[in-house]
Amino acid sequence: MGRRDGGSGLPRRGLGGGALSARAWLLLAAGPAGGLVFTGVYLAEGATRAGYQALAQPISALSLGSAGWVQQLNFVVFGMLVCLSAAGWRAALAPGRGALAFPVLRVIAGAGLVMDGLFAQDPSGGYPPGVRAGVVTVHGQVHTLFAVITITALAVGCFVLAARFAAEPGWRRWAVVALGAGVATISFIGAFGATGGHGGLAGVWERAAGGATTVLTVAVLARLAVTSRPADRADLAVAGREVA
Repeated sequence: MGRRDGGSGLPRRGLGGGALSARAWLLLAAGPAGGLVFTGVYLAEGATRAGYQALAQPISALSLGSAGWVQQLNFVVFGMLVCLSAAGWRAALAPGRGALAFPVLRVIAGAGLVMDGLFAQDPSGGYPPGVRAGVVTVHGQVHTLFAVITITALAVGCFVLAARFAAEPGWRRWAVVALGAGVATISFIGAFGATGGHGGLAGVWERAAGGATTVLTVAVLARLAVTSRPADRADLAVAGREVA
């Protein structure tokens, strides 16, 4: 829930002035919470997998091997939480520019993560150890397709937020931050692609691409919780019905 005002016990309003219910805040928190769990799992998996090099290999490589189901499940759970957060973003941004587009992009990104969990990438870059690389499979191509869809949705989402912030007097400086996050996402994933998806600092570039959008959304939610106006009880009743 957002910061409460003067002991009134009332959650605070969203970017567009609409009341945010406790349910809306929980939905908004689903995305960052999912990202935290996702990061923790892939870091733990990467540190304990024989032959896996986090700096050089993508997160998706952890979906391979006998323990690959852990990372596959990690993708699916994270994707579902990102999809759930879309309803919270709808409440936080409505009414106004991006109130529909950004939540839709969150759903697309979340669905892409789920699909990446269901379809593992092909072996590459020497991982898993002893497995022949270079054989292209349908499930590997599906994984790559949805990985591209996911990162594109995340980058475009940054630009949608930038456009919205530019139209809000109290958020105009944040338009530059959101624009920078979008450009960074594209730049980092471009650097990842330039490595061929493995080798060098491929793992670093991939993680940075996803991290840029995560940092942006967490920062926006933090500012919203701290600075937005308190909602009255009548507005909260309406907000609760809308989120439901």
